[in-house]
Amino acid sequence: VVRMLFRWILKGLILSFLLKTTLSLNPDDPNVCSHWESYAVTVQESYAHPFDQIYYTRCTDILNWFKCTRHRISYKTAYRRGLRTMYRRRSQCCPGYYESGDYCIPLCTEECVHGRCVSPDTCHCEPGWGGTDCSSG
Repeated sequence: VVRMLFRWILKGLILSFLLKTTLSLNPDDPNVCSHWESYAVTVQESYAHPFDQIYYTRCTDILNWFKCTRHRISYKTAYRRGLRTMYRRRSQCCPGYYESGDYCIPLCTEECVHGRCVSPDTCHCEPGWGGTDCSSG
């Protein structure tokens, strides 16, 4: 019962971690890039552990009161810790964008003086202004 409870808790923690990491940025945003990454999780796994089982049979051995010792390999369930490779989709802002809250905002190397940054290193100038950084009137 304890092992089963441990597994459910572990699965819940993994699920909540995955939801937190994948829901921070909107994957439909064209400025969000994503990739798959692997990570290791320690799990408790069961396996068949062999052991020597001793049993007795009737035989013709008078010295042992017609009882002979026999051996056979039997298996019992045992548990061990192991590493399992898991995969998750990691969202991040595409090159030229930075994360601000849940959005990816374009990054302009030079500040757009009289305008706003609309894509990486591209300013959209207010009427009457021009230049790469909207500083020319």
